[in-house]
Amino acid sequence: MVAHNFDSLCKQAELYCYDFLSDKSQWPIPEFIVNHINQCPHCYERVNRLKTILSQPEGRISLEQKQINSVIANWLSLQFAYVGKRVTCETVKLFLPGLLEPALNVKIPTPITVHLHSCPKCLDDLKTIKELKLSTKQLCRLSNLFLKKANENNFSCSQAQKAIPSVVSMALNKTDKDTLKHLCVCPDCRKKLSQHREQVCNESLNNKTGEQTFICEGISASDFFDYVVPYGIDPANDQYVQFRRFFTSHASVCPVCLANMQELHNTVFGIAERAESGIATIYHIDESAETKAVESGDIYAGFPIRVEMIKSGDEIKVQEPVIISNAASKRINIRPLFKIGIAAAAVILVGTVLLMNISTAKAVTLDGIYKAIEKVKNVHISSFIPNKKEPVQQQWVSRTLNVNMIKTEKESVLWDAANRIKKNKYLNSNSVQTTNLTAEMIADSQNMITGSLGLLPFNSISEIPSDAEWKSVGNINHGIADKTEVYDLIWVEKNYDGHFMFKKGKFFIDAETSLPRRVELYQKSDSDSEYILKYTRVVEYLDNSAMKNMMKEAF
Repeated sequence: MVAHNFDSLCKQAELYCYDFLSDKSQWPIPEFIVNHINQCPHCYERVNRLKTILSQPEGRISLEQKQINSVIANWLSLQFAYVGKRVTCETVKLFLPGLLEPALNVKIPTPITVHLHSCPKCLDDLKTIKELKLSTKQLCRLSNLFLKKANENNFSCSQAQKAIPSVVSMALNKTDKDTLKHLCVCPDCRKKLSQHREQVCNESLNNKTGEQTFICEGISASDFFDYVVPYGIDPANDQYVQFRRFFTSHASVCPVCLANMQELHNTVFGIAERAESGIATIYHIDESAETKAVESGDIYAGFPIRVEMIKSGDEIKVQEPVIISNAASKRINIRPLFKIGIAAAAVILVGTVLLMNISTAKAVTLDGIYKAIEKVKNVHISSFIPNKKEPVQQQWVSRTLNVNMIKTEKESVLWDAANRIKKNKYLNSNSVQTTNLTAEMIADSQNMITGSLGLLPFNSISEIPSDAEWKSVGNINHGIADKTEVYDLIWVEKNYDGHFMFKKGKFFIDAETSLPRRVELYQKSDSDSEYILKYTRVVEYLDNSAMKNMMKEAF
C-alpha cells in the first residue's frame, strides 16, 4: 500500500487535478506530478471524483460553476485586488477570520497570505484567533467588526453607555443590535464597558459569588464570545436565550468567568487596535517562474509570483484595493493563479457548497438540514446496531423543557438542566436516585440541546471537513404526504495510529421539512473494500404533550 504524504506531493498534485482531466497542452503538468497522480491511490481517487462531477448534466455543472465563481473566485478576487499594492497589517486584519474558515481554504499564495508569511505579528494574530475555536458565524461577525470603522457609526455614545450594565450582566435582551454594534466599534465605549466589567469582577471576587455552582474551566472562549463581542447579534431574534440562562446567571457574577471574559475582550480588541508592525509586502506577478518539485524551504517555489518586503519605521499608509478590470488583466496576467486556485477548490467545493448557505430548488442541503434542526422542539431517537431488532439506546431531547433523557437496557437517565438535577432509574429494581448536576453534565446537556441533537455526525456545520462530499443517492416515495430523499455524506478521518478511516453517513430526509427520519453510519479502513454499517438511528419528532408523557412514564 502506498503511504500518503499529504504535506508534500499530494498537496502539489491537488493543484493539477483539473488539468489532469483537461487539455494538458494548454496547461502543461510537470512530469513528476503526472507520475505521482498515477501511482498515488489518494490523488487518483481525487481525480476520479472530479471527473464524476464534471460528467454531471449541464444544469448541475452550471450550478457548481456558479458556486465556484460566487464563493471561491470572489474570495480570491478580494485578495488579488491587492496585486502590486502595498499590503500592511491593517489590510490583512480584515481577512484573518476568513482564512480560518475551512471552506475558504485555497492553497495558493495570495497578496494577503504572503504578508502573513512575512509578518510575525499578523501570524500571531491569526494563531490567536484560531485558538479561540470560533464557529463560522462568529468568524464572519469578527471579520465584519474588523472592517467597521468607528467614525462610520453615528450612534450616540451616551445612549450606548446606558446599556453597559446590561451587557456586562449578559442580559443582551435588554439592548438592541445597534447599541451592541456601537459598543464594539467605539473605542471609548468599549473601554468603559471593560472598566465596568472589571469593577463587577472585583466586587464578585470580594463577595466570592458564583464559585460553587459551576466548574468554570469547562467554559470555552467561543461560549463567552457572543457576550464579549456582540457585534452582529440581534437580541430580538435569539431563539436560544432561554437555554443559556443558567450559564449567564452564573458567568455574569463569577469572578473567574468575568476575568476570562476580560481576557477575551483584551485579546479581540487588542487585535482590532494593534498598531502596524512596520512590515509591508508587495505581491508581483512573475510569469517566468516554472513549476518544479519543491525540495527546498521556498514556500513559493513554482508559483509565478515575486514578493517584495518593505521594513520601515516610517508611517505606512494603507492603499485601498483596486478591482482588476479586463484591461488591467491583460497587463497583469493573474489567470494562471486563478486557474490553480479554482481547480484546487473544485473538489473541495463539491462536498462543501452546502456549507456556504447555497441551496437549490430541488435538493436538500446540509445547511437546510442544520437550520431545520435548529427549529426542532422535541425529538425521540432510537439507536440500533446490526443483527439486533431492539434498540440499544433511546434518547429524548426537549428544548422547550430543557431536558435530555436516555434509556438503555439497564437504566434510564434524565438530565434536567432547568432544575439542575440528574435522575437515574435502575430498571431491574425501579429504584430512582437523584443527584445534583455537575458543570460538565450541564455543559454536555446544553451542547446536545443546542447542537445537532445527535442527528448528524457533526454538532455544527463548521465542523464538517472541507473535503467532505454530500451527494443525493435517490428518493423513496411512500405516498403523497411522505416523500423521503436519501443523501450520503462521505468524509475521511485520521486515527491516532496514523491510519485513515473512511466514513459515510446515509440520511433519509423528509423533503418537505428537511429533517432526518433515519440515519445510518458506515465506515471502513484503508484496507477494507466495503463500508460496514455501525449503527442506525430512527427519528421521531414529538410535541410538548407527548414529551411530558414520556417523561412521566419513564420516572
